[in-house]
Amino acid sequence: MLVTMRLRIALFGLAIPAILASQQPEELPRFRAGTNLVRVDAYVSKDDAAVTDLTTEDFVVYEDDRPQKIEAFELVTARAPIPQSERLNPTTVRDMRQDANDAARVFTLFFDRLFVSLSGSYHARKPIIETMDRVIGPDDLIGVMTPGLSPTAITYSRRTTSIERFVTETWHWGQRDRPGFVAQSPQEEMLFECYGASDVFDELIARLREQQTLDALEGLVIHLEGLRPERKFVMIFTEGWALYRQNERLARVLDGVPTGDPLGTDPRTGGLRRPGSPDGKTMRTTSMENCERTRTMLAYIDHDVDFRQLLQRANRANVSFYPIDARGLIVFDQPINKDTWNLPPSVDAAWLRKRHDDLRMMADQTDGDAVLDTGNVSGAMQKIFADVGSYYLLSYYSTNQRLDGRFRRIRVEVKREDVKVRARPGYLAPTEAEARAAGAALTSASGKHVPPPTVTRALDSLAPARGSLPVRIQAAGAPGTIRAIVELDAITAKQPEWLSGGMLKVTFEPERPQGAAQSGASQSVTVPIEPGQRSIPIEGTQQPLSAGRYAVRAELTARASRIPIQVTTFATVPGDAAQVGTGALAFRRGPSTGLAYLPTADPRFRRTERLRIEVPVASDGFSGTGRLLTREGQPLQVMVNVSMRSDDKSRHAVVGEAVLAPLAAGEYVLELSLAKDGKTDAISYGFRLVP
Repeated sequence: MLVTMRLRIALFGLAIPAILASQQPEELPRFRAGTNLVRVDAYVSKDDAAVTDLTTEDFVVYEDDRPQKIEAFELVTARAPIPQSERLNPTTVRDMRQDANDAARVFTLFFDRLFVSLSGSYHARKPIIETMDRVIGPDDLIGVMTPGLSPTAITYSRRTTSIERFVTETWHWGQRDRPGFVAQSPQEEMLFECYGASDVFDELIARLREQQTLDALEGLVIHLEGLRPERKFVMIFTEGWALYRQNERLARVLDGVPTGDPLGTDPRTGGLRRPGSPDGKTMRTTSMENCERTRTMLAYIDHDVDFRQLLQRANRANVSFYPIDARGLIVFDQPINKDTWNLPPSVDAAWLRKRHDDLRMMADQTDGDAVLDTGNVSGAMQKIFADVGSYYLLSYYSTNQRLDGRFRRIRVEVKREDVKVRARPGYLAPTEAEARAAGAALTSASGKHVPPPTVTRALDSLAPARGSLPVRIQAAGAPGTIRAIVELDAITAKQPEWLSGGMLKVTFEPERPQGAAQSGASQSVTVPIEPGQRSIPIEGTQQPLSAGRYAVRAELTARASRIPIQVTTFATVPGDAAQVGTGALAFRRGPSTGLAYLPTADPRFRRTERLRIEVPVASDGFSGTGRLLTREGQPLQVMVNVSMRSDDKSRHAVVGEAVLAPLAAGEYVLELSLAKDGKTDAISYGFRLVP
């Protein structure tokens, strides 16, 4: 079973400190490395509609039946489709992979052309176009694959124009019921030349094509597995497979099977051949040997087992299959006028039932859905994707630090009646050997070392803020209060309902252990959102907050809409004796801001901008230094200016500023070391530089 390489790499940072500290197993680091951070996408629906008003307290996450503490919580809502001309496509492979990691959802259309009839490909046009028009939003990516295409060649984009043109102009891509044999590969040509038109040849071709489709799906799962940890949606347009099993009869020595003469006299050359080339007899012998090896291999395959293993792999890779038979309501699996396959109606019905049962199992075991036997394929497709338009992104630090390489089961429950919860089933932990290998690589002659916990923790904060989200939030705790910044995405702010502004309500709710009583009362702040305003700073609460961890939930409602947008983060209020806050707030300055620094909750910056972070402190008199670090924790030769700032309300902050022009695209950490009265505290802020 292939491993989830991306998640394993993410887990290495946890594994390495665990190995290095194996002589002190009882002592845990103060900051847990974010590489044991597990992200879970939870889709919650009721009556086929997404539920979007849940809070952190409504969720309970279990790993191997052990409850986990939710560290980050966010509602991700896919925005409604916008005109194609306003969608921006990635221009390079690197950008495409980054966009796939940041996208709200990633869809892949798999056209199983050898197992779709001509009528099926014709009837698939309208459902595909209508689904893309009504489901695929500007934050989604969509790509196309066929069994003959390598998964690495898939181009994911936000625009669907090319796909619509393909299904409209080349709607005849279905090949299943085409009359006569047309070779689809050199291997098929070889089998035809060896066995000619025979029952053996027909079964070999059917087995070979089925294997090619299953292999293509397996390759797609492997590709998507490394693309992003969140759920990936694969819409398979197919009419099902036979799922051939071992056939002893096909493996026996053949008697009386016609064989072709693939390399006999060629009328184009009059029997002449190039000097040094083998003669026809030698090449016929070699061709027959290859055919016999292929026949034996295909006779002993077991596609039923391969199919079930594919579903297990997809399940662990967080890939959901949505098989779709675009023919709609059908009675016969084979056309009744087909001369080459004359089956009794009862046998034909059994074949159809078997194919559809396998497709339903494919959907059920990967937490997808199947569109079969329906007269409204378009409506069914749109309905099954309605409940995945919004989902909750939950993050937790695994309590299981063993390096056993085993599969960790994940279960998500919601404390609400009559709701349906769909979440990734689990992930694979790294092995000790893999962790040691990663540690050796990090401490090689290149001078790289294991990044300090503050760096990995800062980079962890990038996870829930990635992607083209409708709204973002960041918060920093200070003694007695929490400061926050809420920011609408540029595309969201341009939507018609937001042109007249709206209202923002931010609630600070103290977190309590599961089963414990509420400690302290919640407080909320409500401020107006002016027309055109994207970034809204919240300077704190009216009443002091007691020390502890808080869920900071923002609810934004446009004046022209009644449906709010919600986003949640967490912040910790330090004790009364603390002098330094527990986080930093970011500001940006660039060509579009002039000389002003604007507050921002988006951790993505460009080289043309400057970055400023502010750490709330209890008083003035702090001295400090700053530095820029790579994601490995290595310092860069980029100057960071550190100063103090106080406002007219006696609020103090330590400010760090850096020019980003010298940096290349990637992820970085801005770290401030603050000193006062002999005590030093370090605050880190993770950000990403984008092209």
